[in-house]
Amino acid sequence: MFSVAEYLITTFVWEKSFPLAFDFWNKLLELPSSTRWPSERVHQACELFAQNNGYTRHLANLLIHLSWCLQELIQASDDDQASIYKKAVNAMYIASVFLKHLIENGKSDNLEELHLSLDESKPVPHGFVMDQNIQNFVMHSLLSFIGSTEVRYELLNFMIVTMSIQLLSGPSPGPRDANPFIDAAMSLEKSLVFLAVRRLLLNYIFRTPPNAKGYLYSDGDSQAFWKELVLQLVATFVLLPLNYLVNNSGDGSKHPLAECSLHVLLILTNYHKPVMSDESLTDKSDDSATSESVSKEHVFSSGNTFSKALANARDVECEIFYLFYL
Repeated sequence: MFSVAEYLITTFVWEKSFPLAFDFWNKLLELPSSTRWPSERVHQACELFAQNNGYTRHLANLLIHLSWCLQELIQASDDDQASIYKKAVNAMYIASVFLKHLIENGKSDNLEELHLSLDESKPVPHGFVMDQNIQNFVMHSLLSFIGSTEVRYELLNFMIVTMSIQLLSGPSPGPRDANPFIDAAMSLEKSLVFLAVRRLLLNYIFRTPPNAKGYLYSDGDSQAFWKELVLQLVATFVLLPLNYLVNNSGDGSKHPLAECSLHVLLILTNYHKPVMSDESLTDKSDDSATSESVSKEHVFSSGNTFSKALANARDVECEIFYLFYL
């Protein structure tokens, strides 16, 4: 007989589609974190999810619920935060596992397999904008949370998973390479970007220890099922090159929150996507000849607000800390 957790996860990956406002999502995100599946079961679940997500749009639904949880946390009182924290963490873990599988096994250049849109035939809650860009909605919620409160380790891990699409493009993404989540982050308002960069930078400078408020919640001493999966299936794939830079002193693992903050900063501040533009140029190489208008394809950088925010950082806390350790 299926346990409640087994039933909910199986239902999530199966072909039945649940609308955004259906109570199924609350039950899924309130699962206890002690559930464990062997790796082969996880792989089977990921395969089923990849087959059915185009119809169910469950990834898009889950990401929206995660965004709502983060928005609630910013406004929630201390008494309400614990239950919302748990739902947010579960949403991050579940989304990380299945999103990573879709990214690693994507066959299309623009990752259509993610299906980051809702089924227009399904009902949505009152006030929800049906045609809004989901990746923009998600990244806005993530960076708003980072900029307004203490950053959590699980949230940064989830961000790294979303941005791992960059690995499909290599070190120099082309104009036609798709990276929906990073591109969405680049389009956010400068004030929000500045606050997020400031928080990530302070996290790295102050080296917040693991036993501080760097984790959303903990169910006793048992390792969370989703946390274990994310560490096994995501960390090596995404972080190996960056870990070489950060951990060469041998003590990087003592500060996981600082490491993750640095990883996110490095990814966001070094992202430069070229943009193609057709320009009509005048060839004046021969002064005696009649000027000839020539159409040429011009490549230029789309700019990076995160890089600019980091370069212009003038935070008093950062300066005091830097001077103290000179």
